[in-house]
Amino acid sequence: MSELTIGQRVQWAIETECSAIKAGNVHPSASFRDLSHQHFVKAANSIGRTIDLHIGQSVGLLVLRSVQAMMDTVGTNTSLGTILLMAPLTVATHRMANNRDGTKSFQESVKEVLASLKAEDSSDIYEAIRIAKPGGLGNTDSMDVHQSAPKNILEAMRIAAAWDDIALQYISDFELVFAISRRIEYQHSVGLTVLDAIRYVQIEAMAERVDSLIARKQGVSIAKEVQTQAIQVIASGSFGSEEYLDAWHRFDHDLRDNEHRNNPGTIADIIAAALYTCSSLNASMQLLRMQSFPLALRQRDGN
Repeated sequence: MSELTIGQRVQWAIETECSAIKAGNVHPSASFRDLSHQHFVKAANSIGRTIDLHIGQSVGLLVLRSVQAMMDTVGTNTSLGTILLMAPLTVATHRMANNRDGTKSFQESVKEVLASLKAEDSSDIYEAIRIAKPGGLGNTDSMDVHQSAPKNILEAMRIAAAWDDIALQYISDFELVFAISRRIEYQHSVGLTVLDAIRYVQIEAMAERVDSLIARKQGVSIAKEVQTQAIQVIASGSFGSEEYLDAWHRFDHDLRDNEHRNNPGTIADIIAAALYTCSSLNASMQLLRMQSFPLALRQRDGN
């Protein structure tokens, strides 16, 4: 699998994330009224192709073109948060491959990419967000996405970070993404499959912080109630035990409704970005080799 292109790694990460049976999210056995696993798979295919087509371009252009491809393919926003996270990661990967500089870590390279963002990136990212129309966005007094973009996208991300963990990654050098990546790798190293490692880490992450998509849509108090329920799942027993699974199924049931109101979508986006990070680090390539990628490869080959 080490010969996968950057775009194929993006595709693998999105498809793998949405294939794990995670509480409150779409997966192969659970759909929303207007959103299914196949929407994510098709979107992943188009996003991966678009990344490969435009790799070497700016972060903002990658975001914009990927969102346009997603909307053209599935007609709905499956992956805006994931795209916003993937773009700086893929630019950093491309730069590291071309510069062959072994002295910088992946996270240091991401930090450099973020520091180099220009006004054009800001305009393209604002346009992409307007196209995707994410849920719970609302209006703000400053840096509103419905207004002109600021010269530096980090100014807007710094304000939005108070209520959006995707924005927070832009001003924290993707600290949470890299932390989640390490957790997935660890759980995989001690014997969990990749999909079970994702399932384990999702509940762990939800217990530690409110999901910012739920907080935007439902308010902080509801998001904190969801966080408390995740804590109760962990306290119920060891992962995979009968007690744990009973608590997990109750939690999953409580999260689901056709309006996506309690969908922990931000943590899902961060997990997808973390999986890409796993696939991009030499020490983590065994994880990628261990995970099958047949559906995505068949789709890219047109079969």
